Formats: sequence, structure tokens, C-alpha cells
Amino acid sequence: MTAPTTPRVVLTEVEDMTPEQLAVYEKFQSNLTRALLLTKDSAAAHLALGGTFTVGLLSLLDREVVVLRVAHLRDSEFERFLHYPLARKAGLDDLAIKAIEEADYAQLPPARAALVRYVTECMEDHKASAEAFFALREFYSQHEVAEVTHLAGHSAMTAMYLASLDIPIDDDIASWGRLTEVGDTVPSTSN
Repeated sequence: MTAPTTPRVVLTEVEDMTPEQLAVYEKFQSNLTRALLLTKDSAAAHLALGGTFTVGLLSLLDREVVVLRVAHLRDSEFERFLHYPLARKAGLDDLAIKAIEEADYAQLPPARAALVRYVTECMEDHKASAEAFFALREFYSQHEVAEVTHLAGHSAMTAMYLASLDIPIDDDIASWGRLTEVGDTVPSTSN
């Protein structure tokens, strides 16, 4: 069976957005946002959660390692498209990205290998082993490990959402600049 080339859903068009939806979309102009706006009230919250990771405990490099590994494990072309430029900005070259995606532990520095192993177990086994957890704790605080776990789950949820609805990749890379503003400026539309 051939995969569809169009979304399984009709994405919200910018000209049809309510003022509240437009306020969310203007912060992160992406097909991801247009797809999230199909939900009643979770688009802003989902994007705001993603934005918290950009100002969280993890470095840009560590965040991108987590997202790239999840994107590979979930075969998310959309997440790869969004995150490859960020990974390169963080200092990862093509060989480093390949080692992360393929979990080539011999090619990774020890801290990065522990991070990739932990994320892999979280995604594949739905729980990291004690061995993977304590190996990661050699390099990261418990707070950082908690953030790694949360980011991996958020990335997996996003990848699943995009894949299940066949959301097309954007023509251009969305700007990340205003993503952290989403939760601060959009009131809840629920009654």
C-alpha cells in the first residue's frame, strides 16, 4: 500500500483562523501548529511545553541529541527537517548526527553515548533500565535526567501525531524565536 501524499485531515488555513488560533500560529508558523489547531484547546499548551525545553536545564546540543534519536526511532521526517539545522547550530556535524541516529556508541563521547542509550531504552522499552539510568546519572543531575525523559516523551508524542495524521513537511523551517511566548499570551478558549 502506498503512503498518502496529502494529510489525512484538513489543516486549518491561516485566513480561517480565529483570533485566538492566529495568536498561537503567529508564534510558530508551521504545519505542526496548523495540525494542533484541530484540537479544541491543546495547541498552545503543546507548543508552550515544547518551548519550555528551549530554556530548560539541557544545553542546545543535549536537546538536539534527544530529539534526533527520537526522530530516528519514530521515523519522523518532519522532526528531522525541523531539528537538523538546530543540531548543526549546536555543533553536531553529519558524522555525529549519524552516530546519534544509529546509536553507534563507539563513535560517541561517553556522556553522549549514555544519553543516546537512555533515550533509546525509553522509546523502545517504554522504560529505561536501572543500568541506563545510572550510567546517565554519571554525567547529568536527576533534574536533567527528568528533563531528558520529558523531552523524549514530548518528541515521541509530536512525531506520532504528525505521522498518524500524515502532516506534510513545511516548505520552510519555522522560526523558533517566539515559541516560548505561546503559553504566556494565549488565554484558554474552554468554558
